[in-house]
Amino acid sequence: MNWRRATALGGRGLFVVLWLVVAALALYAAARYRYVADWTANGRNSLSRPSAHIVRALRAPVDIVAFAHGASLRRELTALIAKYRRVDPHIRLTFINPNEHPARVRRLGIRFNGEIQVRYRGQRVLVTDPSETGITNALARLERTGIRRLTFLTGNRERRAQDRSGLGLSSWAGQLRARGFTVASTNISAGPLTPAAAGVLVIADPRVRFLAGEVRTLEGFVHKGGNLLVLLEPGHTGGLSPLLTRLGVHLRKGYVVDPTSSLLTDESPDFVAIRRYPDRGPVRGMHLVTVFPTAAALALTPAHGFRAAPILATGASAWTQEAPLARIVEAPRGTTPAALSIGAILTRADKGTKQRVAVVGDSDFASNSYVGEGGNLALAMNLANWLAHDDAFINLPNRASADLTLTLTGAEEDVIAFGFLLVLPTILLGSAFAVWWRKRRL
Repeated sequence: MNWRRATALGGRGLFVVLWLVVAALALYAAARYRYVADWTANGRNSLSRPSAHIVRALRAPVDIVAFAHGASLRRELTALIAKYRRVDPHIRLTFINPNEHPARVRRLGIRFNGEIQVRYRGQRVLVTDPSETGITNALARLERTGIRRLTFLTGNRERRAQDRSGLGLSSWAGQLRARGFTVASTNISAGPLTPAAAGVLVIADPRVRFLAGEVRTLEGFVHKGGNLLVLLEPGHTGGLSPLLTRLGVHLRKGYVVDPTSSLLTDESPDFVAIRRYPDRGPVRGMHLVTVFPTAAALALTPAHGFRAAPILATGASAWTQEAPLARIVEAPRGTTPAALSIGAILTRADKGTKQRVAVVGDSDFASNSYVGEGGNLALAMNLANWLAHDDAFINLPNRASADLTLTLTGAEEDVIAFGFLLVLPTILLGSAFAVWWRKRRL
């Protein structure tokens, strides 16, 4: 009996010793090694895919100087930069108390407690918004190696980058600046256009017909190897037909009607929605739905050494028509529905580089009214990056914070309220009554 008892006690003691050894090893591993796991539904506590992509593309060490005082603010900034350091351990963070270095703060233009200076390859950028968006945009500006300038053409009532109205392009222009582009405007009559000065030239929905000399200026820009983005509207080429013909692009008459788009947008069938893209150019890897209010269809006949490829195509049940939409939507007599291209890219070799041109039969998708719809902003940014030969920045979607918001229908809210206000209290009261009744019978 004593032997059995001693054996049992010895087994329990050995079990306790083993658990202590395991605990000691776990403490040693925790002190020696660092492991961080983000279990949130959408990686809220780690870098988003766009930020991680940009950080991995860095080719030199990054120094971040935070002008901040206060323990809580410094802890927040340290946690923020720690996300970047988990992707690239060579990123360094230094704190400077602005109250102790007033002369340096004035010289650098520091205005707020918590501003950050990002240093990379001899360049410096101030970040007034100490957030992942602000820091990532600063890194993108410093790392951008392609064409850094987008010039919007003016003089023929084109849509302007400064226009904040619904038809304007100011929201897109603001995103371009945040990603490191220099956004400028130039009048067609200001003089010759050169690729070196203009960078990527943007012609957005001209409403006044170009003069013959102005068209020749644009043809000269293309002949010199300039990269070009043309955004059009149905029935409005602005006299650009000679230029488009040189590129091998023709605008079909009328506007596109795609009944299947209504299933996605719940809008009129002339409100085209696209959700499938070819694996090429600025839409490589895109999965977001893009919408195009009243778009024109393109016909491609490559010319002058250009190679053309569609990037935006409707479903197979689309057609074009010039008459207003009727109450019953159906293809006009003699028209066969088919997949129509509303966006295309053109490339050709030019002096050791590849000239790039993009034409889209709609300009509303990039306007202030619609650039926030679906993947419109992603498409607009991808077009700019592709034309600027910065392919590394193509298809970097913004992260949606899926685990921050819980959206419920009215019926679901009623069920939850009914459960908490009636069902759960009833169950608790019933359990209490059952316990009381049982004890009373005993």
